[in-house]
Amino acid sequence: MATSTPAAPSSAAPTGQPVGTAVMKVSGGSAPVTIRYRINGGPEQTETNVPLPWEKQYSVYNEVESQVSADGGDAPLTCTIIMDGDKLVSLKSEPRPTCNFAYWG
Repeated sequence: MATSTPAAPSSAAPTGQPVGTAVMKVSGGSAPVTIRYRINGGPEQTETNVPLPWEKQYSVYNEVESQVSADGGDAPLTCTIIMDGDKLVSLKSEPRPTCNFAYWG
């Protein structure tokens, strides 16, 4: 007999089919920035001296979190996460913004 287990926490690897596509974006400021991001609960990635605007597209899976943050000193920056081309799911505009998104469908 098959058994089921509770849903894995958001730090687990994604399973099943993707539920859509999202794009992380960072814009604003004039100097290169440091961008840190995690996709679908995976390990944090860091990109340094990044010119803006910056974006990264990825597949979205159910019940795992993705996050992007940017550090350009005291300059205001804007981060967004947009799902399926037109659904704004996270927006922050401030120095050192962080945007988070997890799909629960």
